[in-house]
Amino acid sequence: MEAFSINNPMEVEGTLKKTFMMDGPVLISVSTDPNALAMPPKIEFEQLKGFALSMSKLIMKGQISQVIDTIKSNANHIREIF
Repeated sequence: MEAFSINNPMEVEGTLKKTFMMDGPVLISVSTDPNALAMPPKIEFEQLKGFALSMSKLIMKGQISQVIDTIKSNANHIREIF
């Protein structure tokens, strides 16, 4: 079985094209940013409220670095939210 690793977003398209051209099973391992948020097509108020509560709890526990990492990882997508 062929196996591929994707560690950079720029590798996704090329790797997928290559694997779809192969015969038989293929394993693709994709490394992702653990702080990246999975964004639904439409954000409901309850989802926003839950996220704010989660980030507030992290701040109150002194884990501001996790909040900052989440902001840095998702700053490019803020325009999509609003």
